[in-house]
Amino acid sequence: MAVRGSGQPSAVSRQKEPGPSRFPLSTVHSRSIGILGGGLAGLALAALLAERGHAVTVYERDRAGGKLRRVMVGGLTFDTGPSLFTFPEVWRTYLRRLGEVDPLDLRPLPGGLGVHYTPFGAVPLPVPQGHPLHAAWEAYAEPARILAPHLGTLLTTPPRLSDPAFRRASAALFRATGGHLTAEGWVRARRLPPALAHAVRTHALNAGLTPWDAPALYALIPALAAASVARPARGTGALLDALLAFGAARNVKVVEGAEVVRVDTTVARLILKGGGVRLHDLLVSALDPARLAALLGRPARSPVARRTVSGLALYAALPGPAPLPATSVLPPSDFRPFRAAVRAGALPPDTLALVHAEGERLAVLLTAPATGHDLRPGHHWVRAQVERVERTLGVPGLLASAREVVALPPSHYAAGGHPGGAIYGAALPVWRGGPLHPQSYRPHPKLWQVGTGVHPGGGIPAILGGALIVDRLMGEGGP
Repeated sequence: MAVRGSGQPSAVSRQKEPGPSRFPLSTVHSRSIGILGGGLAGLALAALLAERGHAVTVYERDRAGGKLRRVMVGGLTFDTGPSLFTFPEVWRTYLRRLGEVDPLDLRPLPGGLGVHYTPFGAVPLPVPQGHPLHAAWEAYAEPARILAPHLGTLLTTPPRLSDPAFRRASAALFRATGGHLTAEGWVRARRLPPALAHAVRTHALNAGLTPWDAPALYALIPALAAASVARPARGTGALLDALLAFGAARNVKVVEGAEVVRVDTTVARLILKGGGVRLHDLLVSALDPARLAALLGRPARSPVARRTVSGLALYAALPGPAPLPATSVLPPSDFRPFRAAVRAGALPPDTLALVHAEGERLAVLLTAPATGHDLRPGHHWVRAQVERVERTLGVPGLLASAREVVALPPSHYAAGGHPGGAIYGAALPVWRGGPLHPQSYRPHPKLWQVGTGVHPGGGIPAILGGALIVDRLMGEGGP
């Protein structure tokens, strides 16, 4: 298998929109800032800080991009990591902060959030007119309309009740969730038809958590996101290209192959593998908090029950186009045994499977417990899950027909992220898992944090929103 990053940043012109910058450079002093981790969060924040006039260096132990990479399989290129681009208003807010035009050419993904194959029948989300569940979908989506105008605020502004805009957004969230704490509580209260309820429960896993462990907000994700599911015309790897280009235009230095082995916050000093020392005025960690704790000399071990889930990704080059929707979602047939298995670090009887098909490209993403297991296509559990997918979708032997299959197991996600491979790091208590919880954005006067470990949730909006929040807090001098 050939694995590569994006190489040099693509040539994206830096074009300013009319009007003054929201946070003028004159409000801050130029500083030297070192960012640990060249994933999307670190790169997104690097461009924002450099726009303010800071000298920013990003230290990446491997290749820039984090979970977002490009993999060659059977002569075809696959983008790993985030597969869907939702809530594009967050991306537009990010572009406005930089004064950039949009280089991504976002295009709606056919079928929205995909067909959900529940034990009670297949349900496309959003549910189209003429479908037997369309009326139930409309009733389910009604509370989301209360929250939709305020979602961008919740995702991109610091969670401070002293901010009038955040207070209004928080009030809208409370009205939409009806005071329910968990996604499971909200779904039960709505008394949805079984098939729709099962499909909605699945989206609690956007935060790597089961419906009993995820905030009620995640039960609204299908209604909030269904109309805006998109993908860049050149694939999600185009987002990495854009962030690298934005940084390069602002003199951000991205140092690949630079592994930090020790962090000294007393003087903002980084010690690199091989003995190199780098001094900065401020440091920002875009690493998983467990890895940061180890670099600070405070090893942190969390039990499996306190982690979000990990994953196994299978990328296959098929001999011809697969007769499948663009996105298919196979939830666990029963969330209770799934939850018990994941919390125990055991392989569940059946798991969440996401299937993306585009021409001869096929990606099968399986949810797994965050134990760092080296699951491979030949593993008995993996074979059973693949057979379930093929049987449900009516395409027996599909992966066996592939010209080549490449697997990214939980050990892949453990290599650079959470030591157990948890995709979103440690699982926060449900009351802290939404946008209202207290954040550890600045654990030390010389150290800030960014990324999904401190801005929980899944996907590109949480990553970009967290970068916008930290940029604003750093511009103000502190939370």
